[in-house]
Amino acid sequence: MPNQKNQESVKKLEEKIKENPNLVVTNYQGLTTPELNELRSKLKPVGCEYNIVKNTLTRISLKNAGLEDFTKYFTGPTAVAFQKGDAASLAKIVVEFSKSNEKLKIIAGFLAGKILSDKEIKVLATLPSREVLITKVAISLNAPLQNLATVLNAPLQKLAMVLKSLEQKQAKA
Repeated sequence: MPNQKNQESVKKLEEKIKENPNLVVTNYQGLTTPELNELRSKLKPVGCEYNIVKNTLTRISLKNAGLEDFTKYFTGPTAVAFQKGDAASLAKIVVEFSKSNEKLKIIAGFLAGKILSDKEIKVLATLPSREVLITKVAISLNAPLQNLATVLNAPLQKLAMVLKSLEQKQAKA
């Protein structure tokens, strides 16, 4: 029979997993406490938490949350980054930090409802942010309308220029 403390830990982890749809699992072995705190400080502005977890309790929490396929990634010294917001920003920060601190190994991720390998997370980190992509789409959608407005406006502009030149001729005469 599990003790009360472990049951509470499982319940808290399960709630955290349900509240935060984006998870990145890492192996933190060899990182010092100041290095872990540095990673946490980089993740905090994007609404992310980075916690060292107990694998057994996390596996139970994942099963309870319906993510049984994701449990196989929890072996060895494991820490998880939890986030509610933009999955790309989480991936960028973790990948960038792992490049400067080779001791941090990205194992896998559960981002936007899909299990991703470490390679897929690295690819996601190379993509532009959500805001940049939305801006590009908006510009792409606006360009044809802007061109149409220019084409439709051109005859009116030419007519106005002809009328103005006629007015200037009549004023001289």
